[in-house]
Amino acid sequence: MPRSRYMVSIVFLTFFVMSLLTNILGPILPDIISSFKVSLAAAALLPFSFFIAYGVMSIPPGFLVDRFTEKPVMITAFVAGTLGSLSFALHPSYPVAIVSLFVMGSAMPTLQTAINPLLRVAGGEEHFAFNSAFAQLIFGIASFISPYMYSYLVLNLEHAENRNLLLATLAKLTPPSLPWASMY
Repeated sequence: MPRSRYMVSIVFLTFFVMSLLTNILGPILPDIISSFKVSLAAAALLPFSFFIAYGVMSIPPGFLVDRFTEKPVMITAFVAGTLGSLSFALHPSYPVAIVSLFVMGSAMPTLQTAINPLLRVAGGEEHFAFNSAFAQLIFGIASFISPYMYSYLVLNLEHAENRNLLLATLAKLTPPSLPWASMY
């Protein structure tokens, strides 16, 4: 594969999206507790389901990449993450949240396993250390931005009809009593 700045940019965007999904769990937990009336122990099952899936799915994606290459594995992981997110967005409930977070948690290490070799090839082996460190910087930036995106959505969904198209669309799709679900 020839070097491609476009592919390196796609990898960086993937790191950004992964960080948004991973780091929004903390800020959302208080709203989940109050909306679904669950205990702290029940709320703790949500990040646990995400990260146990992360642990369980850290090895199998390597075998999948060896057998099918990076592209189909990445597409499958993106589809799984999207389906996990959409399942909760369309049916916001505690049991669906556990399953959807497990599915999204399974998609994250699958993406990481596929994009790291892709980053080495697309950016060139001589630039891999820099590109990998830069990808981690992008991951950190997204983790910093995610709570701000969350608060922006929650605070602005009430008056979304006078705002931009994204807010207006999310306001129609999100239950009024669960504005935090718009993150999904």
